[in-house]
Amino acid sequence: MKQSRLIATTALVATAGIANAEVAVSGAAKAGLVYNSEGKTATRLLSSATVVFDASGESDGGLTFGFNTNYIVTNNGSVDNDDTTVYMSGAFGKISFGAVAEADEVAGLSDIGWDGLDVDDVAEAFVGDELGDFLPGVSLGHNVNYTYATGPLVLSASTRMRTSIDTTTYDQESYAAGMKYSFGDFYVGLGYAAHSADFNNPSRSTAKVLSAFGGGSIGAIKVAALYSDVTAKDGLGNKLGAEAYGLNTSYTMDALTVSLGLGRANFDAGIAPDQTSIGIGAAYNLGGGASISGGIAQIKSVGDENQGSGDDKETRADFGVKFSF
Repeated sequence: MKQSRLIATTALVATAGIANAEVAVSGAAKAGLVYNSEGKTATRLLSSATVVFDASGESDGGLTFGFNTNYIVTNNGSVDNDDTTVYMSGAFGKISFGAVAEADEVAGLSDIGWDGLDVDDVAEAFVGDELGDFLPGVSLGHNVNYTYATGPLVLSASTRMRTSIDTTTYDQESYAAGMKYSFGDFYVGLGYAAHSADFNNPSRSTAKVLSAFGGGSIGAIKVAALYSDVTAKDGLGNKLGAEAYGLNTSYTMDALTVSLGLGRANFDAGIAPDQTSIGIGAAYNLGGGASISGGIAQIKSVGDENQGSGDDKETRADFGVKFSF
């Protein structure tokens, strides 16, 4: 999102022991059409407006602190909190709380389309919190992240901690670590995540995910690639495995950017259907914070004949305008 100011930047001069703080307000809006071949209403209208508040300050000792919070109104509906992050940083690095990135996603793939057609989700099926989609009743979204950057190297660690007393959900643990190294216009990196949950007391299901990624740009061409491998064990001790990989590339010529996305996720028999994704998209920068974009994609699930399930193809498309303020 373009970080221009929507209303104004407000300087708050506090009492003698506290340094100046700054609050900035920015925003975004979009409107367009979304198509999904599997929906009873295949084509629908989507519009939204988002207001973003960024606040930052600095203590007498040089500690930087702040927060970011987004509020979104979709289709003229209610106002929803669309992520809030609180952070503090210094020579020790940066620690964030709330809506944070999982550390094994130090770098990811871009999606295709105006609103996003989830082409990248197939390739990223096992990194970050995406693996939770295959685990019933489990959320793998992290809420604490520590990141340290020095020169071209970025190191990160994250986890999920309880935010309330809860005796109704599974006892689960989730940790991740990642590193990214940049050289010139290119980068490479590694990610690792470990998850466990108490599905069948006293046995625990576990999953370990190792991922590798890389990318960069050559002139007007940008490329990003990701590979991940999963080693898992269910509550009965059965070993399971899966892998996923994907590619995203784009070409920019003046105000026009054309992009291509590919993804593949392979599962051991009986876990879930294999998936493939392919999508193409284009975006045109109108200037002044306005753009027009769209894309078309196909998501295919490959069924298991032994389980009596067939292939399923889903076509998705979107087209619309975006504004940033």
